[in-house]
Amino acid sequence: YTRIEWASHTESDPCFWVGNVIDDDTQRNGGTWGANTMGPADVVLSFFGETQKISRIALYKNVGEDISVLEELAKIINIYSSETDEPLQLKKESQSANDVPWEKIYTHETQKSEGWEYITLEQPICAKYIRFELVENHGTPPDVPWIEISEIKLYP
Repeated sequence: YTRIEWASHTESDPCFWVGNVIDDDTQRNGGTWGANTMGPADVVLSFFGETQKISRIALYKNVGEDISVLEELAKIINIYSSETDEPLQLKKESQSANDVPWEKIYTHETQKSEGWEYITLEQPICAKYIRFELVENHGTPPDVPWIEISEIKLYP
């Protein structure tokens, strides 16, 4: 199980709320984290204070509302880890995920399609905190500033 510790972008509407990254709502009109930016957008997850081994990551790619387009899906996702408690310093919207040290463990380029996509790490890592940075979307025009993903699952 994971807990959301901090996010750089979220919305009050549950259809776009960052809390969806750890629930099981993968419906087209529901479970998505839609960050109102072209990117980057960050979310920091923890394991309730424990250190866990991670060897596989599952991403559910969904763009939520019927008016959303696949170009809004996160195209490039950077994944970072931390074994310290420094990520707990992130508390305010004005802060940046880069305010604390991270070890970059993976960069993933997603396919422009909805559904599950899996990442298997070359070497398992141990982490107390995992950061997902949605770097850029699949190419919306500048007047459509959204970058989206839906659900993130971490496996030992």
